[in-house]
Amino acid sequence: MTRTGSPISKRLAVAFLAVTLLLSACDSAEERAEAHFQAGMAHLEEGDVERALIEFRNVFKLNGRHKEARLTFARLERERGNIPVAYSQYLRLVEQYPDNLEGQRSLAELALETGNWEDVRRHGSVAAELAPDDIGIASINNTLAYTDAVRIGDAASVDFTVHTAREMIKAHPELMSARQVVIDHLVRDEDWDSVLTETAAALAIAPKQESLYGIRLRALQELNEPDEIENLLRQMAQLFPDDEGVEQLLVQHYIDRDNLDAAEQMLRAEVDPQSEDYPPIQRLIAFLAKYRSTDAAIAELDTIIARNGADIPKLKTVRATLKFNAGGTQAAIAEMRDLLEDSERNIQTRESEVELARMLFQVGATDEAKALINKVLAEDPTQVEALKLKASWLIDKGATGDAIVLLREALGQTPRDPQLMTLMAHAHEQNGDRELMGEMLALATEMSRNAPAETLRYARFLIAADDPEIAERVLIDALRQDPEQPELLFLLGEVYLRLQDWDRAQTVQQSISDLDTPEARRLANELKAHMLAAQERTSDLTTFLDKLANDPEFGLPADIALIRTLLAQGEPEAAFARLDQLLEGDPDSLPVRMVKARALAGEGNGTEAEQLYRAILKDHPDTTQAWVLLHALLSEQNRPDQARKALSDALAALPDNPDLLMLQAAEHERAGDMDQAIAVYEKLYPLSNRSLVVANNLASLLTTHRTDDKSLQRAQVLARRLRGTRIPVFQDTYGWIAYRLGNYEEAVGYLEPAAQAIPDHPLVLYHLGKVYAAVGRTEEARRAYQAALATDIPLSITPSLETEIERINAAETPGQ
Repeated sequence: MTRTGSPISKRLAVAFLAVTLLLSACDSAEERAEAHFQAGMAHLEEGDVERALIEFRNVFKLNGRHKEARLTFARLERERGNIPVAYSQYLRLVEQYPDNLEGQRSLAELALETGNWEDVRRHGSVAAELAPDDIGIASINNTLAYTDAVRIGDAASVDFTVHTAREMIKAHPELMSARQVVIDHLVRDEDWDSVLTETAAALAIAPKQESLYGIRLRALQELNEPDEIENLLRQMAQLFPDDEGVEQLLVQHYIDRDNLDAAEQMLRAEVDPQSEDYPPIQRLIAFLAKYRSTDAAIAELDTIIARNGADIPKLKTVRATLKFNAGGTQAAIAEMRDLLEDSERNIQTRESEVELARMLFQVGATDEAKALINKVLAEDPTQVEALKLKASWLIDKGATGDAIVLLREALGQTPRDPQLMTLMAHAHEQNGDRELMGEMLALATEMSRNAPAETLRYARFLIAADDPEIAERVLIDALRQDPEQPELLFLLGEVYLRLQDWDRAQTVQQSISDLDTPEARRLANELKAHMLAAQERTSDLTTFLDKLANDPEFGLPADIALIRTLLAQGEPEAAFARLDQLLEGDPDSLPVRMVKARALAGEGNGTEAEQLYRAILKDHPDTTQAWVLLHALLSEQNRPDQARKALSDALAALPDNPDLLMLQAAEHERAGDMDQAIAVYEKLYPLSNRSLVVANNLASLLTTHRTDDKSLQRAQVLARRLRGTRIPVFQDTYGWIAYRLGNYEEAVGYLEPAAQAIPDHPLVLYHLGKVYAAVGRTEEARRAYQAALATDIPLSITPSLETEIERINAAETPGQ
């Protein structure tokens, strides 16, 4: 019998067998990977890219370092336009094979296309080391150098890199990166004729590069070549048939040239009566409603509905909305009720119910409207338009936290909706989060692609936040897309006035004037008047207004502005002569009579002013300003009973007028009737569109003159909007509420600047003293109380001040 081997030799044999098997498996995996690679290449030869890509993915599962498979996979994805995947594949390749020229060059090219300058720098430098004589790589690095020079304002380097690009083009006309440098430089220099020449040369090489058409279009717009613009847009529509934006640009071009027939013809050509595609119908109806008439749009809808076109309930909803907006409110609501009666519960039914709710809100049927929205959201909690409406009413009633929750849900459904972002900004404003408000307004502007409404809203926010330079950039970005928006230009001009940049303000003013429409001319003249006033060129301003006053297009508004200027310059005789001249022509002119009454009061002719105000109110009892000014005149004359009588008469005529209610609340405050003042402010708050001033006054009264928890909670809700404020009276209110809530350190941060800004207001000083005492700053508290007493303003807090000082003194001398 043969002896078996020892245990050690057995273990060695097993180990050897395992290694052998392992090596065999490795060889097998590599061989299988290579087999998949070859199969993929075979599919490519047959033109089957999808199956080839599957085979290459199988290669990576077996051999993640297969260079040729990785390169081929990356090339294919790049050719298919799947740039992120191609980029990641090339990155993986150069991580494994840093010296791979194709990978480094491709990464530099893709980074250049996407504007990722750091990756251009990284991969471009490696590629240049690998292939120092490669003209394509040299051009990429020259483009990077040009971009760096532009960014830091190095004119000499800019000129050098542009010259280098031109030399490269001479030797290699196909070099698009070099051509892009030259074209960008010409655009920055606004050399539009040369831009056309260079883009034409580039398009001869790359006829489907969309960005070149966009640049060419801008050049033609700057050169005011409408026929060439039309030809280019037609060419683009043929080259890019799936790009709806090009067709819309062409339609808008026809509209801008008053060729409405051509625009309508294009839009009608897109409508297929048998198709379920709704957007073309929507565009046609919107065009007809805006540029033809509401009746024409409704007639078109009737025609489409009669032939059983796409989505009849949606079309009927649009028709009712058009009727509603044209003034047929009850008929439109009746149509919507008929449409929804016994309707099937589906997505379109809910959309129609939301539209009906919108109508009901506008006619004041808020309870029914809210019930409809709640019904929709009970069935579909993600219905975006319903969420918008509910968030709006929650914001209005101060439930901003609940509104923000709904808006976040809606943004989850449509994350690029500018209207949602604007609503979110409004909620943050009500909540006092101005930083978040600004972020949302910025996003709304970005998502709307710098649409005028969103841009104006964000720019005004920036101006109010004392960021005119950022506001300038935002407005210029919007004007690049639509340079003929007079409101955007006007606000840009106001920014330049704020910056005292008179030359650019003058340029903007001229741009508005060149638009040559009645609204543009009005804004241009208004901006010029503002500029002359800001420069204190009073004589030029008077001459300018006098010229406008004699222009039939501007007439009365310019006359009134001139009269006010004359009064401000101390020339009452000239002002009254002009007023009397105007009244000779139109004795019943309400604006002129109002200006004369104010002028009489301002010049000390109180009796005549009062007579004129009363005469005006006899003819026009609903003239709020006349009531307010009469009340002010009687108060200044120390005739309180008659002032109160005038206010009472005014409220009898206009019981819900915000300006009059504001006066009534102030009267109650002066009389010491704080509960009545609070009641009036509560009524006034929703009527005043939730005015910040009203919110502040109401919150201040609730916390200064009441001590119950309910009033404090109400004041806390109102004061959220004051968070972060720099206005001293608002700082006092917010700081005092923070004190009442026990947030002493936060209260100090608001009350200190408030007291510094208004150091002679005893109530502010008293509030500051209380918060100093709460944080243990006893000596500063005493000084604040003593400063409040020293103001000699009689207030109900005087005994409290004396008590607080005595308490501090007693605490310092406990033995007494």
